[in-house]
Amino acid sequence: MNSDSIHRIVAEVEYRLARRERSAQERPRLFVVHGHHRAGTICAPGESIESAYLSFPGRNIPIFLAQSGLILCDCLVRYHHSPLSIARIERILTKDPFYRRLGANSFGRIEKMPQFTRVALRVYITRLREQIAKALKKGGSMLRPEDALISATTDTNVAVHRITLPAEIVHATMKLM
Repeated sequence: MNSDSIHRIVAEVEYRLARRERSAQERPRLFVVHGHHRAGTICAPGESIESAYLSFPGRNIPIFLAQSGLILCDCLVRYHHSPLSIARIERILTKDPFYRRLGANSFGRIEKMPQFTRVALRVYITRLREQIAKALKKGGSMLRPEDALISATTDTNVAVHRITLPAEIVHATMKLM
């Protein structure tokens, strides 16, 4: 092996390491997928929340959540512009028409809306952060889960929560057979 070959190999290894480092530092995007969407509407009551995933360059990593976790994730994405306390999340999930009529457009059996208590919501926040952590690790991200889903205490000792990842709600297209 001559020195030119060694330099090419070293350059290729350095390039691949730099590329890997860069992709590890890029912030993934969080997507929440809605189903049973009616054309011409934007996130209308009656839709369902199908799934959530983190999108990395070149691949998508699912976030495995039960229906109640998906609903909480959707709420945090919808209201990402401001931190939400557990009390405010509870009010949104019980009063907002989107969540009250969740899944009404589906053709099958409509699942009963989970009863969200403040204690349960705290548990769901923890579970959501754990699932985001697993997806971040699987995607090779260096981002800490505490930096993706922030929980902070305000000056009045109220804990507030906020998704900091770039997030988007997308609508799944239904394919008729």
